[in-house]
Parts: sequence; C-alpha cells; structure tokens
Amino acid sequence: MNSLADQGIDCVTCHVDSPKVVIETAEKRGIFSSGYHANQGALAPKGYLTGAEWNWSSIYTRYIEQIKEGKTLMNGGIPHVVRGGLKENFWKLSPYGVAVSEDTKAKADQVKAEFQAGTKMIYQGELKDNRGAVILPTGKSYVATALELETMNWLVQGVLGDLA
Repeated sequence: MNSLADQGIDCVTCHVDSPKVVIETAEKRGIFSSGYHANQGALAPKGYLTGAEWNWSSIYTRYIEQIKEGKTLMNGGIPHVVRGGLKENFWKLSPYGVAVSEDTKAKADQVKAEFQAGTKMIYQGELKDNRGAVILPTGKSYVATALELETMNWLVQGVLGDLA
C-alpha cells in the first residue's frame, strides 16, 4: 500500500478478509478508499468513498428457510455453490463517505438500480486479455454472478504483467 501511495495513486480498494490496515493507511496517506465485507467509513472519515458489504442476514435467512423446507446439501435442495448480487440481496453498498459528491451519488445510485434490476452487464464483448486474445466475443456478456468469472486466469487489455 505504501509503495502504491509513493507512486501517486489517489484511490485504493482491496479484496481481503480484514481491510482495516489498508483503509487506515489510505486515510493517513490522504488517499481515497473503498472497503469490502463491512462498512469501514469510521476508519477513514475523510477519504472513505463506499464499499461492498455482504448482506449476511439475507443470506442466512435464505438458508434457514431452505432448511425449514427440508432442503439440505445432501439431498440436492441447497446448492453447493451459491452466488448472488444486489438483485438477489446478497450484498449491499456501504453508505457514501463525505468525499462523494451529490452528483456522483446520483450516478452511482442509477447504476445500483440497474444491478438490482439485473440489467447491468459488467463484462461485455468484445473483451481481450492483455496479450490480445479474445476472452469474450462481440455480442456476448457476463452478468456479475456468471460462473465463468470463477475461472478468470487472465488480465484485461491494458493491464501490465502476467499471472505466471
């Protein structure tokens, strides 16, 4: 994180189980941040933008209802892999931080509504990896919960580096 800050980044996010250190370091370095798992706004009162939170009460309520109906993993009633997004109420957006303008909130809320309606596509073809290979052909798209995204072993065009 400090190395990135030294290189002049202005915003950081992370996908880790405990983002506390990343969010707090960003705040100390004057960098905007976006959290994960839970609202970290209190850790960065000036620079926290928002974050993605798992909506555990919704997820676990769904499991309890399935168990009450007699469904289990063993009898195939409950799937082994469960995916969901805003539309399925699996996650929610943390409150916006003070650094987020009203105009930006309105634009973000519009995109959020598209996700809740299930109409927003993140990955749309043509999409190439950073070596020029077509990953997603023209006319094709992946919704945010597409299982194909679990097998991503490529970097998108424009990203420097490799996965080796």
